[in-house]
Amino acid sequence: MNTAKELLQFEFDADAFKRRASQPVSTPTKQLAVLKSIIKDYEGKGHDMPDQESLRQIYQLFKSTPLNRLSSEFDSLRRTRQLAWALTYTESGLPHIVDTPRLRNALQLIEKRFRISSVLGIFDALMKAWDTPNVGMLRVFLKKHLTHYTGSRKFVRKLKANMVWYCEENSATQFATHLFRLQKKLSDTWTYLELPDRMHGYPYFGAVATAYISFNNRFDQEAITDVVDFVKKHNNDKTSRIVLSKLIEKLGTDTTEALRQPLQSYVLQKWKDPRIAGADVRWRDVSDKARQIFTKWITEEDLRFFFDIVARACGDPKFEYRKAFWLSYLEHISFCRPVLRKDAEYLFRSNKQALQYYQDRQPATLKGGTRDQHAFIIQIGEYTFVEFSTAGACYVYHNVDIPFEVGDSEYRMDKLRSQSWAEHRVIHNGSEKYSWQDGFASWLEREIGIDLVRSYRLERKSNSVPIKSDPVIIRCPNKSCRQRLTITTRKGIIKRVRCPNCLTAFEHYFES
Repeated sequence: MNTAKELLQFEFDADAFKRRASQPVSTPTKQLAVLKSIIKDYEGKGHDMPDQESLRQIYQLFKSTPLNRLSSEFDSLRRTRQLAWALTYTESGLPHIVDTPRLRNALQLIEKRFRISSVLGIFDALMKAWDTPNVGMLRVFLKKHLTHYTGSRKFVRKLKANMVWYCEENSATQFATHLFRLQKKLSDTWTYLELPDRMHGYPYFGAVATAYISFNNRFDQEAITDVVDFVKKHNNDKTSRIVLSKLIEKLGTDTTEALRQPLQSYVLQKWKDPRIAGADVRWRDVSDKARQIFTKWITEEDLRFFFDIVARACGDPKFEYRKAFWLSYLEHISFCRPVLRKDAEYLFRSNKQALQYYQDRQPATLKGGTRDQHAFIIQIGEYTFVEFSTAGACYVYHNVDIPFEVGDSEYRMDKLRSQSWAEHRVIHNGSEKYSWQDGFASWLEREIGIDLVRSYRLERKSNSVPIKSDPVIIRCPNKSCRQRLTITTRKGIIKRVRCPNCLTAFEHYFES
C-alpha cells in the first residue's frame, strides 16, 4: 500500500479534505421565520386570484372554443384552475360564464382535473353571483368538495366549517341569524369571516344585510349607524338600494327624527330629495313604500325645521299655529322646500341637529325682502303655497300660473309674493281663535277637494267646536238612485261628495 502511494505520489488526508469540502448554506433564523410566514399566509388564505390579463385570455378561450374541443383546450391543471376564477369575468358587455348554459360545461372541466385550489375560484364566483339563476350549481359543486376535504389549508378548512353559511339556498339568512344572535356588527362581516377586501361589494352580503334587517326589531341609533356603515363598505349600488329600502320600511313613518338621522343624512347625500326633478333616476330600484315613507320623513322635518327653527329665530309670534295647520295636511303634501337667505346659518349655528339638517338639505337661496324674511314652498295637488318666516300672508298659486320654477336653487321675494299671479291669499289673523285656519281649510276642501287628516288645534277646549261632527245622513240627488250616504265632516261648509252607487258627484252644504 505504501509502495503504491509512493509510486503514484498520492497523499490523502481525510481531515484536510473535510475542511476543504463545501458546507451547507444555513438560513438565518429571522429570514426563515419570514419565509415560513409567507408560506403559511399563502397556504392558509389562498386568495391567489390570477391577474386580469390571464382571466381575459382564459375567458376568451372558453367562449370561443366549440364544445367538442373544450376538453383538449383545457387539458391542464393551470387552465382549469384559471377557469374557476374566470366564471364571473366579463368584458365589452359580454355575459359572464356563470350566467350562461355553458357554466355546466365549465364545471365539468374543473371537475375532471380538480384540485382543491380550484375551490377558491368557485367560492369567489359563488359570492359574486349570489343573486343569479345558476348560482345553485356553484353551491352544489362547492358543498361536494368541501364535504370531502381532509387537507390542512386553513382557509379551505374554515370554509368547510362554515358550509352552512354558503352552500344552502337560505345560507345568507342563516348567517344573518348567526350575526344577530351573537350581536355582531353588520359592518364587521368581512373581518368576522376573514375575507379579503375585494369581496366587500359582492351581492351575497347584500342578501345577508337584507335578512338581518328583516328579523331585527331592536333598531336603535347605533344599529342604524351600523347598517349605514355596512352600506358604505359594501359599496354596491344595486344591493345597497334593496338594503336601505328594507331599513326605511322597517322604521316606518312614526320613527323619531333622532333615530333615523344617520340613515336620512346618508340617503339625502346619495340620492337627494325624492320630491324634486330627476328623482325617478336617482331613486331607481328603491321600493315605492320606502320612497313614500322617506318623503313623509323629510316633509315633516321641513315643516318643523322652518316653523320651529327659522320662524322662531325670526320672531314670528304665531309660528306654532301655522306649523300645526300644515302638519294636519302632511299626507297630502307632495313637495316642500325651505328658501332661506344666504346667511341663514347664523340662526341655528348652536343647534347641532338643525345645522346637520341644513347641510344635508341645502335649502334654496332667497334674494330680496328684509334680513329676517325667509320663505317656505309647499305643493299639494295642482297648487303651490308660499309661507314666510315673519307675519306675512300665505300666497296660493295654481301651478299653471306660477311665477317661478319650483326646482330653482335661487328665488326672488317679488316672485314668491306676487298678488297679481296669486289665486288666493291667506292673512294669518285670529290664529288663537282659528279664524284663518277654519277659512283656509274650507277653501282647500272646496277648491282642491282635500280634507285635513288631523286637528290643527294646539289644544282642545271644552267650549270649542270639534274638528269632526257627528255623522250626517244625506241622499244622492240622482232620482234613479237616491242612495243613503253617511258623511262625516265639519259643519258649516260645502263639501263635494261622490255617490259610491251611481258615481254622481254633487256639492252639499252641511248646516251648522
